[in-house]
Order: sequence, then structure tokens, then C-alpha cells
Amino acid sequence: MKKYYASAVALAAVLSASAQQLPNADFEGEWVDSKPWNSVYTGLSMSEALKMMGQEVDVKQPQGWIVSNVLGVVTPTDEGKYGALGSTIVGTKVDGNNSESAIKLTNNPNPFMATQMVPAYISLGTTWATNTLDFLTFSPQNKDGGVFGGLDFTMRPDALIFDYKLEAPEEGEGQKATALVYAWKGSWSQAEVPGNNSMSSETVKTTMTDRDRNILGMECAQGGEITKTDDAELIAKSLEYITEFTSEWKSYTLPINYLTASAPAKINVVLSANDFFDSENIVKGNSMSVDNIKLAYYSRLKSLEIGGEAVKGFDSDTYEYTLDIEMPEESSFVCQPMANAYSAKTEIALDKANATATIKVSNLNEGGLDIDGKASHEYVIKFKQASGVTSSYGGIYVGTVSIDMGAPLEVPGNVHITPDAADPSKCTFMLPNFSLGQGTELGDIVVPDVTVTESTEGHVFAGSVKGLKLNMNGTEIVANVTLDGNVTPDGVATMNIPVIWITDPANDPEGTATGIKIDVKFNGKFQTSAIENVETTPSDAPVEFYSINGVRIASDRLTPGIYIKRQGNKVEKVYVK
Repeated sequence: MKKYYASAVALAAVLSASAQQLPNADFEGEWVDSKPWNSVYTGLSMSEALKMMGQEVDVKQPQGWIVSNVLGVVTPTDEGKYGALGSTIVGTKVDGNNSESAIKLTNNPNPFMATQMVPAYISLGTTWATNTLDFLTFSPQNKDGGVFGGLDFTMRPDALIFDYKLEAPEEGEGQKATALVYAWKGSWSQAEVPGNNSMSSETVKTTMTDRDRNILGMECAQGGEITKTDDAELIAKSLEYITEFTSEWKSYTLPINYLTASAPAKINVVLSANDFFDSENIVKGNSMSVDNIKLAYYSRLKSLEIGGEAVKGFDSDTYEYTLDIEMPEESSFVCQPMANAYSAKTEIALDKANATATIKVSNLNEGGLDIDGKASHEYVIKFKQASGVTSSYGGIYVGTVSIDMGAPLEVPGNVHITPDAADPSKCTFMLPNFSLGQGTELGDIVVPDVTVTESTEGHVFAGSVKGLKLNMNGTEIVANVTLDGNVTPDGVATMNIPVIWITDPANDPEGTATGIKIDVKFNGKFQTSAIENVETTPSDAPVEFYSINGVRIASDRLTPGIYIKRQGNKVEKVYVK
């Protein structure tokens, strides 16, 4: 029995075939030249700019990401090249968390103007910065900056996870760091945005597309009219500040908060060694190292209620529970997936025979992995057996036994299934009076402790017994027996009972080398309950015996096996040795 949650199934229609991840997220891939964007000239790398200023520094950033390194005041030289006075490096490559590469983001001052602090951050979008210079105070004015654009992305992940170190400067108190993720579709445009650093009051303005503050609905310090496309929509936004300082690697999880049910077209991630939206208060030397950025697609439960009550002690990462109640109907289960993106599917399977419920949670994004690297999780709830449980499969089945040792033989026969009184998910199976024909009776095949499971097709049986002692005309036989089969709801039994006759049990107890395989099958139909008690009968009433097939047999002609015994109005099953 399975249960699907409609909201998750409906959302599947907007999800792509395979879950997306972020590029070069462990920074072990290629590192490329850092070429900060500005509205004057965008082809100048940090290394080239610094070389023109007399510094030999190779400035790299992980491919797929942009570090907020800043080109200073970009002006042409006499040779027609460009210089960039005040260029500032805020991102450097360092050892990772048990790896070779990570990015260290450090708030640094402009080397030409120590009063101007450059914030350190990394982003999937394009970083930018602008300011002008007040020559009276020799201090920066009209400061602005941030990120525009992002990564093409159509998935709905549940969380952003990364490793970090947050370290305060040696000379002072540290500053909180920023973790930001947002997703959107459509686009925003803002006119007249200054996009460079200038030593005058004039800057070169540009029309900027998908500026962070525009998408997030925040005020802008500078820039002109904001317009957006008809389909522009902020779909997800999560902003948290990290305040735990540590020189050891720690993992951070940022849940992604979805504002609408739409599929995004773009996503951006910003990780900053400062308050990303406060450009006035940047702490010099504050640093955050970052490694192993990834997206999680949850496939766990956030909460579980059964019968209107929360499961005591429930935890998303604990997968087995035992409850001191009888198992209710499926409608009593209320499962809340952890998935913030509503992209999880929940299925409930009830095993009434074993009084066990299994809840499987899967992510609808194909290939979408949870924090532990798994795409699905199962919660198993064990209940106490219902009082007064009666089995619907126990009894005597009459039909035919097929035997094949090279020459097929089919004879009338019966089997007896006796459920365990305390646990109906277990039973004892018996094929009485097993014979190979022509007077070669071997005795009863008895398989104890058979596992019984309930399915839509009835009851399914599986069990085995080793070293079963049988007897053929006074000679002891040792055999291994396995059982598998089923009983349908209308009482039709089909059983496979292969027997391995071990001809050299002393040297080959498993019969792998000396065993003779006997294919045994039973097909029959329910005949009678195992025990039927009507009422108390006087002890002097005459006793009559009947075969399982209902044929009356004289008491002095009984051979070992199962019989129906009748004494007055009392009828019961007996076993004669």
C-alpha cells in the first residue's frame, strides 16, 4: 500500500531530468585569471594591472566563480595601455579541507588609499565596485557595489552546504560573515549605475541587468530607473550571518527558503567575509575561508505524526522506531518531508502481518542527493501486534503433490500450515506422509519458523530447514529443505518445496557434492481450519478418525501422519506418530 503526496507529485512537472550542482564547487578544478569587471574596461586582469604598478603577482580565482578583487582607478598610460591605481586583492588560494584548494576571502584596504576598505566575497555572478575621491578629505565617496547576474539554473535544491573558517584580524575584533543564496526568473534592469572607480566626481554609468538589490527588492544607493520583464519573479531567498569564529574547518548549512512554486531560471550564491549589504563598516583583516560548496536535495522527513500524535523522540536522522500501539490505517500517518523546495515524494507501505510500516522519502530531482549522499531514505515503524490476531492463512490445504527425481510423479496430498499463536508473521509448514511412490514413504517434511508476509496477492511464505531426519524403509535419510510459495485470498496454495537428499552427510553436510535434488511442488486449496473445537464432549463417546481428504480410517490401521479426530461433537486435528 502506497501513499503519494499530491503537492510533491504536481511539482515534478516543473523539475528537469537531473539535479544540478554548482561548478567547480570543491575548487579542485582549474583556477583562472581574475579579471574584475568595471564600466571603463573589462579586459584587464588583476595580474596585468598590478604588473603595471610594479608588482609581480599572479592573481587567480576558481573557474566558475568570481572573487571581489577590485581594479583601482583605470586610466590609459602613455603607451596606450591601462593602469589601475589602487587595485586590491581580497581572495587567495589556500589549502582546503583535506584537499589542495580552497579560497580565502580577506577584507583588505586599498593600497593607494588605506581609508578605503574593500569587502571580500565570492559569487556566481559578476562582482563590481564604484567610488569617487574627495580631494579635500582624500577619502572615498559615493561607494557602492555588489553583484549582478548569476548562473543558469532550473532546479529547486533544499539547502546550500559549505565548509568554512571564520577568523578575526590579529589587531582587533572580528566581523560576522554572510551566506546568501537567491533564485529567480525573468530579469531586472537598472539604468545609470556607476560602474568604476574614479579620482574625480565623474564615473562611467551603465545599464546593469539582474543587480542583486533589484532582484531582492532592496534600496540602491546609486543608479536610475529600475524596470523588469513581465515574468520577473524572485523565487527563493535565504540570508544568514555566520558569527562563530573558528580556525578549524566547520560545515555550514543554509536552508533555501522558497517564496513561490515556480522553477527558477538563474541562481546566485554569495559568501562574504563581512556584512555583504553594509559597505560602510568593513573590518580590516577579517577573513573567511570557503571550501566544498554544494547543494542538497533533501529526502528525509521533517516530522511524523501517527493517529494525531507526534512520534515521540522523532529525529530526521533516526530511521527506526518501536511504538507501543497497534498499527493504525494508512490515513492516520501524517508525514512532513524536510524538503524546503517541496520536491520530495513520500510512500507508505504497511505490512500488517509484521505490524510494521515503512515510509520511503525520495527526491523528485533525478540524481538529487541529500547531505549524506543518498537519494532516498526509509523510516521503519514497528507496532505491537494487535490483540486477538487471527490468521487468514492457517489450516489444511488439499490438492496434489508433484515429485520429480528424473521421472515425474503426481499424487494426491495435503499440507498443513500452523500460524504461531504469538506472532502470525511466523508459521510451521508440514507436508505429511511424504513419499517417492511405490512404497518409499519418507515421513513428514516439517519446516518450522517460516516467515509469512502479507501482499496484495495474499500471503507469501519463505523458510528452510537443514538436517531434517527422514526414514526410508528403516534407513535414515538426512535432507535440507527450502520453502517458498503463497496462499491467495481465496485460499489457493502454491508451494515449491525442493529437497536435497544428502547421501554423504558425514563428509558433505550441505549436500553440495553428494546431494540428490528432489523437486517437490504442491498445488491445492484450503480445506479446513487446523483446529475446530465445538463444545465439550463426554469422554466415553466413540472416537472416529478421518484422513485429511475426509476418508474414514479404522483406528487400528492408522499410520504415522495427520488425521481429523472426531469424538461426539468435538472435532480436532491430531498427529499420530
